[in-house]
Amino acid sequence: MNENRTPRDRPAAPTLLALSWMTLAAAMGGCSTSTEAERRAPSRDPYDIMGRWTGVRRAAHDGSEAPMTFRATPILDGAGWIEQLEVHSGSGVYRGFSVIVRDPARDLWVRQYVNATRGRFVRLEGEVTAQRSVFRSVSPTRTRESRLVSELLAPDRLRRTQSVSEDGGKTWRVLWTDELLRSLSP
Repeated sequence: MNENRTPRDRPAAPTLLALSWMTLAAAMGGCSTSTEAERRAPSRDPYDIMGRWTGVRRAAHDGSEAPMTFRATPILDGAGWIEQLEVHSGSGVYRGFSVIVRDPARDLWVRQYVNATRGRFVRLEGEVTAQRSVFRSVSPTRTRESRLVSELLAPDRLRRTQSVSEDGGKTWRVLWTDELLRSLSP
């Protein structure tokens, strides 16, 4: 390897390459682009969050709010979905991306999440029902638990709550809550 290369000349980290590939695959037809298809729930579960949502992220520590957008799109003929979000705060734009698929061998849902800030994937496992999903961190090297609960409160209202636990899941502290309304525009 040429030692004179600058950081900009070096190849990107594998996790960023994977994110770029997954985003490109989604944009190039790896998922349906029709508005009706986006609103369909994955065929293997009735959880209907597909489509575009807008609202606010409310920080638990001070109650501050930041506008946000969230989009859920089915993939793999309904075997799972991707989620993309943007939160616009005073410190900039936070972007996140998830791929969620069912692991039939283990009979659970798996979420791989990455954000633009850290650029590395985090695995969460959980369950999905008609009105709710609950995902928890599963990394063996984690120093604290994390939990993401998404609740479909009405066909046009979604609440997502991120919590952490320092005691192995006995007690939870809320970090933020997303309050979202389904958008009729694509």
